[in-house]
Order: sequence, then C-alpha cells, then structure tokens
Amino acid sequence: MADQSAGKGRKFGFAAAPAALVLALLAALGQDDSAHEGRKFTPYRDSGGIWTVCAGITGPAVIPGKRYTPDECTRLEAEYVQAMLRNMGHCVRGEFQFHEVKAWGHFAYNVGTGAFCSSTAAKRLNAGEREAVCDEIWRFRYVRIGGVKRDCALPEWKEKCGGIIPRRQWEMATCRGQLQ
Repeated sequence: MADQSAGKGRKFGFAAAPAALVLALLAALGQDDSAHEGRKFTPYRDSGGIWTVCAGITGPAVIPGKRYTPDECTRLEAEYVQAMLRNMGHCVRGEFQFHEVKAWGHFAYNVGTGAFCSSTAAKRLNAGEREAVCDEIWRFRYVRIGGVKRDCALPEWKEKCGGIIPRRQWEMATCRGQLQ
C-alpha cells in the first residue's frame, strides 16, 4: 500500500494529485474484498452487463476472451486513474485533503467521471460543503437489472449488486476521514 504520509496535511486539486495518491487509489481498487473492485484478468460482464476487466476497467481496452497480465492491468488502471483525476479537476475546483481525493476518486472510478461531474456531489464540493457532501455517495447505490432500477441496499437485490453497498460505505467513511 502506498504511504499516505506524503499527502498528510497537504491539500491539492484532483488534477494535481500526487503520485502517492494515485498509487494509494490503485492499491485500494485492486483489493479483493467486497468494498473494492478487485482484479480479474479475464473480461466478464458486471452487474449492469458491461464488459469489465482488471480492477473495473471498461471500454474499448476490454477484449472479451483475452487474458490480461498483471502488468497490462496496472498500465490500464494507472492510465485510467490519471485521466479520470484530470477530468475530475475540470468539474471540481479547489484543494482537498488526501482522503477526500482518494474517496471521490474511488467513487468516480466506479460510477464514471461523467456521472460524478454531473452529480449533486460535484456541485456541493464546488460549494465547499465538504462534510455534508459525503452523504451524496449513498445516492449511488442503485443498479439497472433487466432494465429496471434496483436499490442494492434492499436484501432481495444485495446478492445481484456485487459490491456496491460495501463500496459506497467504504467511500463514505474514507470521505469523512474515518479510514485511511
């Protein structure tokens, strides 16, 4: 795991995130537990039916049937995280604590930069509502299954939602500075 002391006390914008934060975010994403993407080297369809590989990589880099190496996953994930943080920096201005950028980066990695940038959360971050905005993460606990929006917090859908609920709980706790 990357040493977070490099960012302790310092503030920075999303686009100017230091290498230590990128490494910490990649390490969190690659953890194989219910709160993180984990790494899978063979593409699979996620709960929304989207082809996915490595630690949640989607898009044209995902080739169904291909077996990816750990180095390929590291490269894809690092490129994605760096581009994502740059894009987040275009829609959210200001300087943030290490844990805030890590939480919102983890969140945007999962929901997509477009969804993050158009969210109430981004508007509230720009308005300086740092503590209250962490609750906005919980609004993204839904998934479309069979074309119908389902609440993953409900017991009957929890199994079909993958790790969405523990992921949102981890992001909220990290956003509040309760987790490193």
